[in-house]
Order: sequence, then C-alpha cells, then structure tokens
Amino acid sequence: MAMVKLNISDAEMLALCGNETKTKSDQQGSDLFKIDKNGKMSAVFWVVPGTTDTLSIVPNLILPLSAEYVLFSGINVSCNNPNSYYYIPGDSYVIRKKDGAVFKIDEEKYPDFQYLYRAYYNAGDKDLNPRTDKLNNAYCLAGDGASYSPSKVYKFALGSLSDITMQKVNLDQFPVGSYNTHPFEVDFKGNCITFVSNDRVILYKAEGGLYEFPQEENVFNYFVGYNGDLYCCSYPNEKNYSSNKQYKIYPLEVGAQVLYDFENAVSKTTQTSYSGSDSRIYTLENKYIHVLVATDDTNNMLVYNSKEETIKEVGFTPGTLEDVVGVSNNSIYRIMDNKIYKYDFVSDEKDITPIDFDFSSCTVYKKWSAYNVPNGSKFILGAIRNSDMAKLRIEVDMESGKATVFEDMQDRPIVTLVQIR
Repeated sequence: MAMVKLNISDAEMLALCGNETKTKSDQQGSDLFKIDKNGKMSAVFWVVPGTTDTLSIVPNLILPLSAEYVLFSGINVSCNNPNSYYYIPGDSYVIRKKDGAVFKIDEEKYPDFQYLYRAYYNAGDKDLNPRTDKLNNAYCLAGDGASYSPSKVYKFALGSLSDITMQKVNLDQFPVGSYNTHPFEVDFKGNCITFVSNDRVILYKAEGGLYEFPQEENVFNYFVGYNGDLYCCSYPNEKNYSSNKQYKIYPLEVGAQVLYDFENAVSKTTQTSYSGSDSRIYTLENKYIHVLVATDDTNNMLVYNSKEETIKEVGFTPGTLEDVVGVSNNSIYRIMDNKIYKYDFVSDEKDITPIDFDFSSCTVYKKWSAYNVPNGSKFILGAIRNSDMAKLRIEVDMESGKATVFEDMQDRPIVTLVQIR
C-alpha cells in the first residue's frame, strides 16, 4: 500500500466515529474523520489516480507515534465502487502525516503487530499510548493480539527517515510482564522503565544493559520529570500497600550506573492511598507538576513538583470518585454531580462550576468519557435523549461550564479521538 496517500496533512486530530442506528442495533462499524486547526471535521479518504473512485481506510486502532507518524492497526478498506470492497483483518501500518503515505509493517518479521488493536480493547484506563524521546524515537507496546495483552515494547527509530520503508525502521523489543496505569515510561535519552513478572521493576538503559530495582524499595509507579529524567514513586517496607500512608519520590541518574538517593528522597505522610494498581499520574503542561490521583473515594491528590523537589497532599470534596476529564492550563478538571471541579496547581485555587446543561432527560452513554478539543479549554461529552433516542454531542467549556449541544443527525458518536499535531 505504499502508493496510498491519505489526505491528513492538515489534520490536528483524527476521530473514529461509530455508525450504529438509533435503536443501537445493527452495528455498522466506524468511519475515519480528520479535524483541522479551525475545528472543521471531514472524512479521510484516498482518490485512486486516474479514476473517480475513492478508498476509505478505517483502522480499529490509532496510535500517534510522533508529530510526523501515526500507527494504524486492523484497517477496513472500502471503495465507493460497490464491486470493490475488501477487509484487511489484522495488519498494522505506519502513516506519514506530511503526505499521508501508508506503509505496511511486515507481519512475518514483526508478528507482534498482527491484530494489535485487540490487545488495546481491554486496556480500560491504562495509559498505553506510545512514548517518545529527544532523539525522535517512538516506543510502542505490542504483543500477542489473541491474548489481549501487549507484552513487549518496540522502538521505532524515526529520526533519519526521509523516505520511510519498514526495512529502515529499527524495532527493538523488551518484555512487559504486567502493567499498572503506566505500563512503561521513557526518558529524553531513551532509557525505559517498566514492570516485568512478579512486580519486578526493570530499567532498560539506552546504551545497553539493564538495572533491577531492589524489591524492598517497593517502586509502584514512575514518571518523566520537567528535565526529561525518570522519577520513581515508592512506599516503605509494608506488604499491604492499601494500608500505607507514606510515600517517597526520587529522581534517577542513568549512566554507566543507575544512581539515586532513596534514603533522602522527598517523602510525605498522607491521609489516603496512592500506591494501588489504579493510582493515576498526570503530568501538567509545565512538565514539573505531577499529580497522583487517590485510589479511594477521598478524591485527594498527591502533588509533586520535580523542579523544586517538593511534595504535598491536596484535599478535595469526598464522595463518589470523580473522573478526570481534562488536563490543561496546569489544572485538572474533574466531574461529579454534573459540576466541573477545577484544580489549579500553580495558584492552588479550586473552582466549582455547574455544567450549563440539564442531564435529567438523558442517559449518558459514555460514562463521562470526554475528549479535549485542540485548544485544551473544552471537552466533549456524549448522551442519548431518553424521549427519542437521539444522540447528542455536548461540548462543554471547562472555564464557564457553558454547553453547546449538537444533535448527531448521522448517528456518529466519537469512539476514538487522537491528537496528532
């Protein structure tokens, strides 16, 4: 398919949109759309040279490898000519954004990329997005699609590719035994940290070799700090992490040896638990404020400043665990009881804004699933109006709570929205 060129050079985002009926029966699959910088949404296609035929190429999975490359898995290809339709069940493809060129990953050389989309279906809230380093390498989870468990990390070396072919792409791999919310992280040099079997935490060094963290240090999560270095989160020597109320965070220095000061790490005694498999880490735009969301219903957050090496716990409204729907302007936005809870971690200000929309007549068909629009100040909710089963797309301004409602006349709820700029 090297001859195929998708019209996505002006795309800021790619959206997979469902195509089911209002009765929610007769599932028809999806279609692929692009959204440009002005918010205009249009179908993605390829015109067959010398003909009036257009090909629609719709993946089951979209992964942004870098600013210039996107990975598709499990694509459906259809033509406006009714006699030309075919389905490519499990192959994966790399798409170059600047001209939309499509390149197939060799399934014989790299069988872990067969049926890749299946391995992502049951990911839940796991952060399985690819990572990048400062050398223009992308790191992507792959594995046996039939087992629904991506178990290896591959490196796509994209920096020197002026005319990409998969023969020039160098894919290195290492195993991931099990994953929490962050299966792996990569620093700016290409050092990669991940969990392997039996909760072992391994650092794969960019220059070769690996380092295994002592299990008594109880590393339960990790993230990339403001300077591009890796940081580890640990709790004291307790077997039952759910009862633990003290945490340590420390930076790593990766060279010929891996160095860190565990004894003098920044520590904090907290009111709640952050170390479970469901704990979430969010890194804000300034790259040095990192927020760990509590695993219980206190809605507390553990906030670490990797630039100043300070840590604090911020208490919020107890109750049903709120869903994080947006991260922008160094704030986190969460929803509870049809209100927006905004937490600004730079000014330490908290705001509560009611959403300007009456949900009493609707059934929320995506449980507060939301997609940030490109400007980062709005998010999109989906709902079904009970009276006539009409699908609604509700765009909510995070700052004011004002809602703009669009009735989806084409019955195309957004299934996946990926920012690729």
